[in-house]
Amino acid sequence: MANNTEATSSLVLFTSLNGYEVTAPLLAINGVILLIGILTLVSNAYVLDTVVRRTSLEATDLVMCHLAVTDMLTGVLVIHTVGYNLINFQNFTECLMRLGVVFTFVCCSVNHLALLTVDRFVKIVFPYRYQDIISRKSVSIISAAIWVFSVNLGLIPAYGWRHTPEPSEPACSLLGVLTAGYIQMGLSIIYLPFVLICILYMKIFLVVRRHSRAIAATDISGNSNSGSSMKFTKTVVILIGAYIISFSPLAMIALVFTFGGFHDVSAFAVGDYIVYASVLTFANSLVNPIIYSFKLPPVRRRLLRFLGKSDNSLNSTTSGTVQTVVTDVD
Repeated sequence: MANNTEATSSLVLFTSLNGYEVTAPLLAINGVILLIGILTLVSNAYVLDTVVRRTSLEATDLVMCHLAVTDMLTGVLVIHTVGYNLINFQNFTECLMRLGVVFTFVCCSVNHLALLTVDRFVKIVFPYRYQDIISRKSVSIISAAIWVFSVNLGLIPAYGWRHTPEPSEPACSLLGVLTAGYIQMGLSIIYLPFVLICILYMKIFLVVRRHSRAIAATDISGNSNSGSSMKFTKTVVILIGAYIISFSPLAMIALVFTFGGFHDVSAFAVGDYIVYASVLTFANSLVNPIIYSFKLPPVRRRLLRFLGKSDNSLNSTTSGTVQTVVTDVD
């Protein structure tokens, strides 16, 4: 990350390696990133431990485990990145591996989110074929393929598709090492699962709404289960919205630069902006366990017991197919 002295007028707190000046805003931002990294590591470790404690892991549990492991490793990467941001140890090999690992973990995480969405889609749309389509073996094969693909995506710069900085330039900067073509390709690959998630959740929502209307038409009490449908709608909005909010700032900055924008700004300065935008990107790995995992009954009950509270939802009874469907999806 370049030290943008032209745009910085803040008091320099200290100077690290290679004459890099660390200012108060930079230290504060990296403090936030460090907190996100620690919370990401702890929360996903908590989810993983809770899931593996179950006597028998189902196919969905395996997806959750892979997702939690990916986000745990992302937390470790975030903590390492904070160290680099402040110390600024310039090493080209470390740079290639660190930047490649970023693409690896993001790609692996979002593809496991897509796999989890496929699991929910089959569960809701094809309930009688679920056991035949989604099994531990099929999930394990797909998860392994996701890991292999993601690792190779991150290794592409190490394979040779990269820029080699001049001796007068810093050995490591995101836009100084990675090519525009690689960034565009990587972001496209990462956003394709998002399109799949949107399509599948829209289909799920239509199925749930159709069931809700059918039940409402035959419900003598006149209860249309509108509350359950609204709950599911909010969940979909949160899922899609969290993804967009997390990745859009970084993606937009990188894409605008690679397509010729920021004419008056150096690649190293744009790299600084990307570091700031990465705060939300890293936070996505913290949001995942909250949205997907903390709403699972075993995790929720264990968390409430830890807080000394009881789960009131256990005392409530569910009625109707739509209620069951929404509980499954949530």
